[in-house]
Amino acid sequence: MVLPGRTAAVNLLRRWASPYVPTVSDEDPPSPGAVIRGILGAAAAVAAVLVVVVLASTGHVSWELVALFLVLWGAWSFFGQLFDGVISPLGRFLGSALTGGEMPPGTGITMERETATLEHLLAADPPAHRAILAGIRLAEIYRTHQKDPGKADALIARLAERYPDAPELKYVRSHTSG
Repeated sequence: MVLPGRTAAVNLLRRWASPYVPTVSDEDPPSPGAVIRGILGAAAAVAAVLVVVVLASTGHVSWELVALFLVLWGAWSFFGQLFDGVISPLGRFLGSALTGGEMPPGTGITMERETATLEHLLAADPPAHRAILAGIRLAEIYRTHQKDPGKADALIARLAERYPDAPELKYVRSHTSG
């Protein structure tokens, strides 16, 4: 596009040129546990190299350096287990609790479990709004998953008879009648 009064081309990157704007890495940044383990691992590696260098140059073992290496190795292992066994699961739990993340494996709600829970809820005579919402969801399950529109319509009819002024049921009734 050429603007009036301007004849120079727009400064676009040539097809064969490399980008002059720094690109963003698609990889996740390292976790705090990985950073701490990396620092402790590097320090332990330096201590191990120093033990070997001192042994080779003097012919004697520097027990202070061996102790430093073992302390760093122990700290590396301790913090690794602490992050993997306590802090990461706690962070995932709190993150899921606050944001509604994924449920742990094996704890998902199946259609059968949800159907049984909603039927049990409706049998327990909950407050009107809760019964209406549970009934609408249960009717949806009957209609879409169990392929039984008659059962769904009968449930909606029972709810409409019990709660005739419920605004939520107006939409469901119009959907089932049309």
